[in-house]
Amino acid sequence: MFESTMQKNVTKFVKITLFTFVIITLFLISCKKDDSTSSTPSTSSTTTSTTCGNTNNLTNIPTAYVTALTKYTTVNNTYTVNVCTEDSDGDGSADYMVVESTNRPKHKSYYWQATNTLYEDFDFATNLYKYAATKTAAGYTGTPASAGPNKILEQSITMKMPISPSEATTKSTTAMSTIGLALNGVSFFNESASPPDVITDELFTFDQCSGHPEKNGVYHYHVDPICLIRDLGGSVTDNSTTASGTTYSWIEDNNTNGGLLLGFLLDGFPVYGPVGDNHTDYSGASTSSIDSYNGHSHSTTEFQSVTYHYHVKTANLGGTNNTVFWITNAKYYGTPGSVTVR
Repeated sequence: MFESTMQKNVTKFVKITLFTFVIITLFLISCKKDDSTSSTPSTSSTTTSTTCGNTNNLTNIPTAYVTALTKYTTVNNTYTVNVCTEDSDGDGSADYMVVESTNRPKHKSYYWQATNTLYEDFDFATNLYKYAATKTAAGYTGTPASAGPNKILEQSITMKMPISPSEATTKSTTAMSTIGLALNGVSFFNESASPPDVITDELFTFDQCSGHPEKNGVYHYHVDPICLIRDLGGSVTDNSTTASGTTYSWIEDNNTNGGLLLGFLLDGFPVYGPVGDNHTDYSGASTSSIDSYNGHSHSTTEFQSVTYHYHVKTANLGGTNNTVFWITNAKYYGTPGSVTVR
């Protein structure tokens, strides 16, 4: 009896000892694995999935759009922009034309980090003279300055446009965020500012290329992207004025770039240059063919068939002519696709 009891106790001790050994071993293995993970992050944690896979594939792009969309792949040779298509429902046919961008312009800006070779200082008082007509019409009395601490930051933007753009029965209002992409991959924003800001006040935070970043670092254009127009071979005018002994210089559109393709909006319709500072928007009489979405239909260099397209427009301040050209007029002509910004 005594031996049996003793034998049971020994067996129990051995089991407990083995169990403890296993627990300690597993713990040590776990600790070693954790140390390895913290010192060498996994690749998947830093990889962003993209629709285009960081490559260009225009195979399924409609023939009429190939020439225009190819420009996305060539205009910005500093920061890559990719174009492809997506078959979202898996039926074997492409549903969307896709443009992916890091949203970084290749032109100079005050809003680049000072260490970037594209950084260039800018005197924001220049905007008092560049946008003098708006300053007077809007009664601006502020002091021009930068958009606070905001700087241009790399983004991951995916814009999906309908494969066959068409007029929408019910028109959609544009959002106060990315509504399209310029050919250099930079976001187009609409003609509004997030309350309580006023868009005509925001003009005076624009840099030398007529853009600025929002709080998350998304650089964008509300108005005609003058440096892009220049970089695309458009005609610009050097302008300057001297006040209190200081000379302020800037470039502006010279009213001959109405046929210059600048990019696309989410509904898949192209955006072309200003139609001239002697034209008002749809509420004026100077350009009767421009509709309430600030577009019209005719053939262009990129689209040989008659195609609807937008023109960046003049600011509508009481219907008067103005030197500020907005990207849109509040609504899309077509049905917008989607955009993600990461």
